[in-house]
Amino acid sequence: MNQAQKIFRLIRGDCCLAFCGDAQVAYPFFIQVGTALDNHIKTRTRALDITHLTSTIGRMLNKLIEAWDLPKREKIEQLATTRILVGGWSWENTRFDIGYFKCERSGLFKFHHQKARSNHPWHETQKSLVFLGDYEDDYMASLDALLSSRFERPKAIDQKVTINFDYEPIEALNALLEQRRPDHSAIGGSPQLVKIYPFSNTLPFVIRNRRGHFLMGRALFDWEKTEYPILDLTADKATVLYPMERIPLPADLTDVAQIAAKQDAEASAPARPEVPSTEW
Repeated sequence: MNQAQKIFRLIRGDCCLAFCGDAQVAYPFFIQVGTALDNHIKTRTRALDITHLTSTIGRMLNKLIEAWDLPKREKIEQLATTRILVGGWSWENTRFDIGYFKCERSGLFKFHHQKARSNHPWHETQKSLVFLGDYEDDYMASLDALLSSRFERPKAIDQKVTINFDYEPIEALNALLEQRRPDHSAIGGSPQLVKIYPFSNTLPFVIRNRRGHFLMGRALFDWEKTEYPILDLTADKATVLYPMERIPLPADLTDVAQIAAKQDAEASAPARPEVPSTEW
């Protein structure tokens, strides 16, 4: 199903869940985990940091697996391709934290912080890319081709190029999806993107590519409007568009400076005395 949502925001606002594998397995897990986290004040209000939240989610997932009325061997087979990603902002460590749960031979999920290895010579200052799903080698080749078109490869074989990703991982995924190769039948649809900010807020982005506009994987109708930012992947380099910028300003305001000046003037103006209302 090429328009299934794969990223889910939590009410606490500082993290998201995502998955690859069997949606019939992952969706019930997501619903129960979200309900359980919302039921406890510390997990609902971010009092429990995301670095501790993963152990809580792990216990929930494994309790659900234990309640699954199947023999252990069949459970392991069903969960073999399922990965559940947790990513967000850690207020305790003032950094982003990302990792994934994977089913082990024990039949239970275990959390991993393992990051993906970019092809040589590309080297991240701080590893941030996590890969889940099918065709990892092909995806890394797509990312390598994109980086090669933007950064000069070193002449010496043993040299590395230090980079910090912007939207390149999304662009590489979109390029792979647009190829529609017969041997890539397990993937399809559009990339999905949610940004997580250090001020504990999550924001979905609409994806614009050659096939249209997509929000969390779903194709928008022709008449459908959006206030979310749009990541435009139709040009040589990804750009972000903000639909709200196209709304015209009032006639007496022409730029941001004038808006700020007017707001400052209104804030510093003496308060008007309240006049009792004669209306009911």
